[in-house]
Amino acid sequence: MITDSFLDSCFTIILNKTSKIKKTKALYRDIVEVLEFSESRETYEIPLNIKSKLDCLRKISAMLLEDREIENILDSISFSEKFMEHRDYLDLKVNEEVKEQAFQDIVKQVKLRKKISALFQNYDDLDKVLESIKDGSFDSIDDLVEDYEVTIKTLYSNMMEANRSVTIEAAASLDLGKDDYGPVIEMINQKYDKSNKTPTGFSVFDGPVMHGGYEPSRLYVFGGGSGAGKSTLLNNTIIKSATANISMMIPEARVPVMGEIHRVYIYVSLENTIEEALMRTYQPMFDKTTPEMISDIRSGVDIRKMVKGELAKNSSAIVMKYFPAMTVSPIDLMGVVDDVIDQYGKESIAGLYVDYLDLLKTDTKYDMYRIELGHITLSLKTLAVQYNIPVITGTQLSRGVYKISSSQELNVDLMSESIKKVEHADFVALLAKNEFDNELIHGKVGKNRSGETNVSIDFKVDFSRFKFVNDALSANKEKQDDSTPSSSMMKFQGFEVF
Repeated sequence: MITDSFLDSCFTIILNKTSKIKKTKALYRDIVEVLEFSESRETYEIPLNIKSKLDCLRKISAMLLEDREIENILDSISFSEKFMEHRDYLDLKVNEEVKEQAFQDIVKQVKLRKKISALFQNYDDLDKVLESIKDGSFDSIDDLVEDYEVTIKTLYSNMMEANRSVTIEAAASLDLGKDDYGPVIEMINQKYDKSNKTPTGFSVFDGPVMHGGYEPSRLYVFGGGSGAGKSTLLNNTIIKSATANISMMIPEARVPVMGEIHRVYIYVSLENTIEEALMRTYQPMFDKTTPEMISDIRSGVDIRKMVKGELAKNSSAIVMKYFPAMTVSPIDLMGVVDDVIDQYGKESIAGLYVDYLDLLKTDTKYDMYRIELGHITLSLKTLAVQYNIPVITGTQLSRGVYKISSSQELNVDLMSESIKKVEHADFVALLAKNEFDNELIHGKVGKNRSGETNVSIDFKVDFSRFKFVNDALSANKEKQDDSTPSSSMMKFQGFEVF
């Protein structure tokens, strides 16, 4: 993997003074990692001339990581008998004329080699599995299939993590006095451009809480007790968004064209079977109870035509997948997203909705369940960043949620099993059914990286139709300031809330 030409390229990118490309510690670390990995994997003895250049490159990269200046580094190593022969060559690299595209190509090559090193992190495990297949030394087919699946998923996970690291490093550093702000400004524009958001269809979320809806690369978690409506809420945000006039909700969005699919909503259920998922889509979409839907089917109503017609009005599609609980992992979900991208294209994915987090299995076994849940949550966040889409899921809250009588009583301490579910998420909303009114759901935004937090919301829900009827923003008395109305009553979207 290490060639003389690659070493030359690396010397160019780290030493040349004519390049406008920003040189970061991440780049120096990547070079060191690639060199060390390559040495550990070479099956033949590296020629002395290449070995000397490799050692020199690694030493210079390590010194750059210590914030040493290039002139100081070159002066220091020139006293070494080991690297003295390279001094003229290094001076040439500092001042040579190189086109900007060449610099970009070199950085790309370094990143590719880093991905290869990530891919081979568990190569020995893969080799062991393949050898057991060749010589038949595995104990049973069950063991063989399990070992193979775990190894392949780990390989894929390593690759996804490497991609995520590249994405993060691209914006990990900015010298406010020297650097070009252009790329970062562009990232800000894209992040807060409403045309890139996926509306929820709920006025409070698309208004003061999320300012337009779900953002790409964010992880949204709705926590609730059993029967609190977290599955219904997830499904309703899909239906409301998929059937809404996007150009009216988001003026900046491209006007849908009939016959084309512009927005695809991926719904993965580990709780409701596929027929239940269809029912919970049709019923709120057409305001039907379960008996009314059954009556429609038995009387010959074309359910497919009706649903397809509603989605076609706004160039939307909903792809539903059902898996039994604890049978799929976040890496399996990546495969689901890849399949949808193959069919509809990457830019069309409006979001991945997973019902729900606690029913996923982890790719790596841990001694404690709470650590597994933390790993699953982090993997979902990685998926959101990797595909640049919002990931929306639900999770269980602790038993204390069943004694809630108002939105103000909700807090993130009710998150069951693992607080990592809160730490790794970008947005956390808590849901609780009112003790005395089964159609009243209390909600509270407990965490929000890109909008208001500590916001209390009350929902009226018709569970016979699996439908959230309305949403109302409640006055948050503990957060009142001079701008808060002195009256104990606020009005929001036509609802009076005390």
